Amino acid sequence: MRFRAAAAITASGLSPERLQATLPRVDAAKVWVRPARRWFRAFWAPGITAVALPWGIYVHPDRLRSPLGDLGALIVHELTHIEQWRRLGVLGWFRSYLGGYVRNRRAGLAHHDAYRAIALEVEARDVARTLAG
Repeated sequence: MRFRAAAAITASGLSPERLQATLPRVDAAKVWVRPARRWFRAFWAPGITAVALPWGIYVHPDRLRSPLGDLGALIVHELTHIEQWRRLGVLGWFRSYLGGYVRNRRAGLAHHDAYRAIALEVEARDVARTLAG
């Protein structure tokens, strides 16, 4: 199953206008959501259900079995990462994301806690919570 991110936004009852105002560099109608292939998921940490790259969102096929209307918060979270990619550039995004993770690990946080404390992850969760409840 593949679809445009805007379909999940609409099916979830979220406001496309609020989304656009919050994430001005992203057009959800142009972002594809695709199932992540097994080889790609092999690189994911346990518990990850989706990954955003500058050109689209890849979701674990099990998660895509959910009704489209149940994917709104996940899609907003991943669209926020695409906004970050576009705002920071590829190198800036990697520097911020990986640098945040390494700093958190050096501060003594376990993997999961270090991941959750990455500033870009915190921002994505906050945007998803604000827009999708």
